[in-house]
Amino acid sequence: MEVDLKVPTRAESIDLYELITHRSSVQGGDSLENLCHVFERSSVNFIAVLEGERLLGMCSRQEIVALLGGRYGFSLWARKHIAEHLCQKETRIEATTPIGDVLHKVFARGTENFYDDVLLVDEESGFLGFITTETLFHVQNRLLLTNIRDLEEKDREIQQKNDQMETDLRMAMELQQALLPVVYPFFPHDATEETTALRFSHRYLPASLVGGDFFHIARLSDNAAGIFLCDVMGHGVRAALVTAMLRALIEALGKKAADPGILLTHLNHQFTGILKQTDTLVFATALYCVIDIGNCEMCHARAGHPPPLHARRTAGDVQPLVSSKGSVGPALGLIKDAQYHASSTRLVPGDLLLLFTDGVVEVEKESGAQFGIESLCRIVRAALDQPARVLLDAIVDQVCSFAGARTLADDVCLVAAELRGR
Repeated sequence: MEVDLKVPTRAESIDLYELITHRSSVQGGDSLENLCHVFERSSVNFIAVLEGERLLGMCSRQEIVALLGGRYGFSLWARKHIAEHLCQKETRIEATTPIGDVLHKVFARGTENFYDDVLLVDEESGFLGFITTETLFHVQNRLLLTNIRDLEEKDREIQQKNDQMETDLRMAMELQQALLPVVYPFFPHDATEETTALRFSHRYLPASLVGGDFFHIARLSDNAAGIFLCDVMGHGVRAALVTAMLRALIEALGKKAADPGILLTHLNHQFTGILKQTDTLVFATALYCVIDIGNCEMCHARAGHPPPLHARRTAGDVQPLVSSKGSVGPALGLIKDAQYHASSTRLVPGDLLLLFTDGVVEVEKESGAQFGIESLCRIVRAALDQPARVLLDAIVDQVCSFAGARTLADDVCLVAAELRGR
């Protein structure tokens, strides 16, 4: 059988009839001498033995030659019937058998009959022809070649999709980065970086190309700034999409931005209503602060978010901000009618507020130990005399050193606000 190995072959397309190599047969009543002559006139190594139309078995050239070729073999056995000297082991395959089962059965044979031809029979065990082991080797190679080509094609498709996904993610990252503040507002509006009464700095470290943390700084007036920090459950594309939605909702609630409790209450109501339509469990922790520069006061409300750190430079003290009762509510997206209330804190010029997401304090070593809020306070306390940007760099360096990696398991966002006074 001529087999073109360059032509892909699939198992379901293989017809065992087309694999038949020869149909050599003799009757069981013929003598071994006649069988020997048949072998001499042909190139086949196996011949089917029939009784009428019924298949008895097969004979092997090698076995017959060995039997008759001895010193007295021909004189003793030449007149014997062929049916008395059938191969002890044979492989019969029904024509409807799947090629996979055929290959498994044939190539599982022992070494003594591994290369024997296969008897192909119909449903009633009628002889159809022989299939050589060599032919089945060719078929197996063609199937393997087809599988390899299919895998290579799948690999190319996957690579193309991965490349497209990588491109899309990088575009999403660029868009997300573009939404983060690049230039902070000055207070009053005509101030400069050197004269502004409120100065900001931030560091953002997404765990993947796109993240689920984001912050927003808004000028409410020449004397007031609003700072919103949010941490969406998980990270990656889904979390990034939720942050974009929350940002749009916050901007739409601009008129309510003066009161942190009111803003979080309305934001949660709208956010939960949208999530309910998707039947998806998503939540986000959030912290919203309003700093009143003229009155040296900061109001804040929290939705399941860690409290900011209040660094009193003049006193050399750093502590998590204490929230009054009722100012801490559940994460956004869990309870539609949740109510949030504001808590007030006095500030003095020189004070620094550090807002952060839990990706900072929940960083773990290989041992499982967490970085923790105390370590964060210690770093801030040690750098109280430094500008906010230097302080944030110190936090990032020590957190990454603690984790033993520059890429962390969760998104990290840090926002510092320094009250400089008029």
